[in-house]
Amino acid sequence: MSGFLKVLSRQRSQVDMGAAGAGRESITTQFDKGRLDTCGVYRSLSPNEENLLADLWKRILSDMDKPLEAVECDAIVRPIEYDAEAETKKAKETQELSPFEVFSGCMFNETVADKCRELGIGYESAAGGELVPPYESQIRDGTLRSALWAVIREDHPDVLLLRFLRARKWDLDRAYRMAIAAVKWRIQERVEEIIWYGDVHNDASLMWKGVSYAHGKDRLGQPVVWSGSCLHHQKDQSYPQLKRYLIWMMETLRQLLHTPIERVCLIMDLTDHSNANMDWPFVKTFIKFLEAYYPECLGICIVYNGPWWFSGVWKLISPLLDPVVAAKVQFVQRPEGLLRFIAADELLAIRGGKNEYKYEYVGPAADENKLMFDKEGRAAATAALRELQDQFVQASKDWTAAKDDGDRDAFAAASARRVELSNQITRAAHELDKYTRARHIYNRTGVLQHGAVDWSKQREPGRK
Repeated sequence: MSGFLKVLSRQRSQVDMGAAGAGRESITTQFDKGRLDTCGVYRSLSPNEENLLADLWKRILSDMDKPLEAVECDAIVRPIEYDAEAETKKAKETQELSPFEVFSGCMFNETVADKCRELGIGYESAAGGELVPPYESQIRDGTLRSALWAVIREDHPDVLLLRFLRARKWDLDRAYRMAIAAVKWRIQERVEEIIWYGDVHNDASLMWKGVSYAHGKDRLGQPVVWSGSCLHHQKDQSYPQLKRYLIWMMETLRQLLHTPIERVCLIMDLTDHSNANMDWPFVKTFIKFLEAYYPECLGICIVYNGPWWFSGVWKLISPLLDPVVAAKVQFVQRPEGLLRFIAADELLAIRGGKNEYKYEYVGPAADENKLMFDKEGRAAATAALRELQDQFVQASKDWTAAKDDGDRDAFAAASARRVELSNQITRAAHELDKYTRARHIYNRTGVLQHGAVDWSKQREPGRK
């Protein structure tokens, strides 16, 4: 075991050096100082970084009204080559011909909606027992403008683009091509539809098990995401359902992030992990999504309580990681090691802390999505948001023109106008969100309300 720990120690030193070489403090330095490094983050930009952001917006504005398919981008890579239609059909046949229980009454390929129908839960007065109305796309046309705003949703517009600039080390062309690829990927994967239905269409066993869930924050203020590998078995769900769950989880975590807290603390809890829990298609998919389509969302990844043989697994995984992501991986073997990153009051009691929270899935209520059935309300909220978005586009044109002209006063005025409009867009997007996103577990527990996050709501074990 001592030899294994020495290997991990060398790896930690190497990745910390890599992070420092990228112009930021290493992740361990940030925790040791108790201070989040906000270098390159929205509202914390150097003059040069602000100029590069303006240049990126200028390029986007020049392509705004082009068909999305005509805008050049990085190649969109599928982490796993599979036939989605065939896999879905195979899963349905297994569900019908050879059904088996996966977890606590949840059958293979059963969704939360299926389970709710069994339990008699539905919004009968709105749509004959349906919890969510049929999906209606909010992307009005095939232009980059429409698709980009669908990606931004409740974010500040600059926050999203800065993620790509930081991920590509402020290389304008590479950041632009990466961002456009992410926009196109979301269209291909029907991410807006996944958001619309929320956890209602997720695999029921994944939700009831709590394979991954967020709770509390680390010492830097980042939301903590727990992922217990011993709960995961590849055979328990089809790959399309697993991929859907992963996208839903990442989109849900976006709601928990607010500048300057733009990343999460991920704990890969390997307690009781065995070879039976390894799922390479999932690993490859998660890594690809994290690097290409959700860049700069990971603050730190803590690999906790790995078995002695995990060093061999790490040798297989590490080459798949971007050096920036690898620099965020830390290895911890004991609870006292977790306390370096998470305060005792925030750390779960089952992992050596004082927080008594225990995951329990809180399922849908009969009328929680009643606003989604209100088409008139949705249309009004959509119109209000689009008006603000159009104003922001014009302010951004003024901003980039002032930069090119060297007019500092006009640049500052346009910059202030963009900040004002960004705040209004976020509020309007939260309003539209009520009509276009099914409520989920973090809404039901009260943790996430009107865009604000309050983890104390989730401290009661067994909360209904």
